Amino acid sequence: PLLPHPTRGPRTQMMQRPLSERTAMMAAVATVVFISLFSRALQLGVAFVPNTGPFKESSMQIAPHRLGGAVEARALTNLSIGGINEASKLGLLCAGAAAAGLILSLRASHVVRRCEGDSSDSSDWTGAQGFSALSEAVPLKFENIEVAQILPHRYPFLLVDKVVAFEPGKRAVGVKNVTANEPQFTGHFPDRPIMPGVLMVEAMAQLGGIVCLQPPVTDGKGEFFFAGIDGVKFRKKVVPGDTLVMEMELTKFREKFGIAKMTGKAYVDGKLAVEVKEFTFAFVKPA
Repeated sequence: PLLPHPTRGPRTQMMQRPLSERTAMMAAVATVVFISLFSRALQLGVAFVPNTGPFKESSMQIAPHRLGGAVEARALTNLSIGGINEASKLGLLCAGAAAAGLILSLRASHVVRRCEGDSSDSSDWTGAQGFSALSEAVPLKFENIEVAQILPHRYPFLLVDKVVAFEPGKRAVGVKNVTANEPQFTGHFPDRPIMPGVLMVEAMAQLGGIVCLQPPVTDGKGEFFFAGIDGVKFRKKVVPGDTLVMEMELTKFREKFGIAKMTGKAYVDGKLAVEVKEFTFAFVKPA
């Protein structure tokens, strides 16, 4: 999975919900203001009438209607052409308040729908604990310190970080974590770092050494050197951030001549990255 969209996290939802509540409250206030202004307009009398023409004398105004009173009608004579009295101003305020209330209501409903639509995305989020738990079932046979006690290699050329499976005298599965701060990536290549194929083969050979430098193959006193390699195929590039999982299997060991034959494969994300049909090692005992 990709990083989630920054506007779809639980924190964003918590920020959006108070916003929708405030917007709905503002819409309610605008509605109350509208009702109040509309009532005031009815009390003062709302009329937009011409000052001239046949309807001048018949123009009517609604008088204040209160309890115990009566509705009166009288002619309006104080309006000029294009003029706006107090009632007209209140009418415009009513229209503005109604428009504002409508806009705020629409905005509130839009935010609410957006929050509801994004809430389902939070269930797809996998945090650090979830990803870390994926490797919980991976066993550990030799940690980095134990690997360094078996192999003579040291930084920056110790290319086996740990061993997760081991059958004495037969085979082993080891891990190489590829990181961007390794020295080979400063020149291979500066703008596109790729782990050199020879280093992948070297890492596999070191894993083979862990098999051969322990009983029952040898007593660990001595060193194994490359004597030959055959059938190398690179299937996938390996870059910083990858985890190279290697497997080496001992196919033959001639103790008299100190010659070992092995075969191996390495994977990244379950896909084959490199395979070697046959390694040949020569065991040299200490003088």
